[in-house]
Amino acid sequence: MLAVADIERIAGVLEAMRQYELLLSDFYKHCDEIWTEDQALWNSLALAETQHADNIDKMKEIIVKKQESFTIGRPFNLIALNTAAAGLKENTRRLVSGELSREKMLIIARDIEQSVLESNYAEIVKTADVEYNTLMKAILSQTHEHKRVILEKIRK
Repeated sequence: MLAVADIERIAGVLEAMRQYELLLSDFYKHCDEIWTEDQALWNSLALAETQHADNIDKMKEIIVKKQESFTIGRPFNLIALNTAAAGLKENTRRLVSGELSREKMLIIARDIEQSVLESNYAEIVKTADVEYNTLMKAILSQTHEHKRVILEKIRK
């Protein structure tokens, strides 16, 4: 069972993740506005990132309600997540100001999706809770798919 301090720390990490997903959605919305030839891709990615943020909200609620079903997993580096968020804001600024080519944008998007996969945020808690695990698996599965679709666009 998680201690109160653990729940507060995990809730803080999940909130930072939720904010990151919303920043990423905003980033993809800007791509959608700039590269209309790829509008379907960027719109799809933006919507999925918003859904990821919603999933994280639900996951946070599940942890609070069913704390006896969770144990601490791998420590998560909140500083790294905050650095990634700052980088995403900077890339959004560069995108909006016209500093990024379509090709560069696709490479940045690929790298962002890869970094989410490498962040191991699925490991911050351990649980057999089906609802929680289903939400987390949906995020990871969609992120893998995002990377695949972006790689396909880069190859073309």
